[in-house]
Parts: sequence; C-alpha cells; structure tokens
Amino acid sequence: MESSRTGKNDLLFTTFDTVRPMHLTLILCFLFLFLSSFRGLSENSEKAIAPAENDTIKWYSFNEGHAIAVRENKILLVNVSTTSCYGCKLMFKYTYTHQGVIDTLNKYFVCVYFNPYIDTSYSLNGSKVTPQELQKYLFVDDQLGYPSSIFWFHPENEEKHSVHSGYMEPPLYLKLLAAARAIRPFSSLGMSLQLDVYRPSHGAP
Repeated sequence: MESSRTGKNDLLFTTFDTVRPMHLTLILCFLFLFLSSFRGLSENSEKAIAPAENDTIKWYSFNEGHAIAVRENKILLVNVSTTSCYGCKLMFKYTYTHQGVIDTLNKYFVCVYFNPYIDTSYSLNGSKVTPQELQKYLFVDDQLGYPSSIFWFHPENEEKHSVHSGYMEPPLYLKLLAAARAIRPFSSLGMSLQLDVYRPSHGAP
C-alpha cells in the first residue's frame, strides 16, 4: 500500500523548533540560495528516462550499510520496499536505473535495501531486533508506506529520521536527494525536510 500526499511540486523546509536567533539569518540566506538553484531544473516530469545498463547502485544490508555510513560520515538512505508493491517496482525499474540518481546515490549516500517481510534479525543499538521492530524504529510516528526513502542524516546519533513515501520519478527524486544533502548540516538545529508533491492517480511514469 502506497501512502499519498497532495500539494505542489515544491520542497518545503519546516520546523525551526528552538533555532537560535543568531542562526536564523544565515539559515534563511542559505535556503534562498539553495532554492534559487532549482530555477534551471526542468519541471517536465514526462522527460524521457535513460536507464543505465552498466552501472548500478550499491545496496547494503542494514547492519553493513549503517556501519559504513558512520565510518564514511555519509547520509544513510534506507529504501523500504516489498516484493508485492507496485510503486516499489516502478522505483527500481525507472528511478534507480536513472544515471543521475545512480551517480548521486553512490557518491554522497550509503544505500540500504530493507524488506520488512524478510525473516531475519538486525542489530540496532547493540541489540538484536526483528524486521517489524526495525521498521517501527525507522518510521517512528510517520505514516507507514511502500516504497519509502528514509534519510538518517547522522547515523552515528539517535535522531528523527526523514521519511518520504511513494513512487517518485527521477527529476523529483534528484531534487529530494539534493535537498537532503543541503539540509544535513542544519538538521541538528531542529530543521526537517518535507516534500509535498502531486502524484497522478495512475502512478505510472
């Protein structure tokens, strides 16, 4: 089951919680420069997708990927998918075969594939947990949906994860990845990343 959200194709940065006043001006200036960089990006989601046949994303198990992300100081991206999820199949057929997505993920992220219905155990905070327990930990209070891209900005710390559910075409997914990279230095200040996007009801590219 895929969760849906309605809204405009806009990246919204919200939740300033307890940001110090002295940081506010710097943050607003940064966001203005960052958002203005999107002006040159195409908004045409029907643009032809060119799958890459020779290059692939490096996927890790959760335990291995978490350790690598901590060691290399990178964002941990957890893809939560199931074998029966139609949107999950679209992500792997179109989005994760797009060369720009492949290059960005392999360079700046550590990618984990997690299927909560595979019966195995995981290590979390020094304890063994079930797939259902790990899933609950990753989503916390966010709505459960497949596929989901979950960003753990600082995997060496306990922090709120940024959850984004539903199929996304490559141009929009690249914007999400760019936004995740940009907001990482400010996540400890109470900022969170949200993406409101209108998705056609048929869900196909």
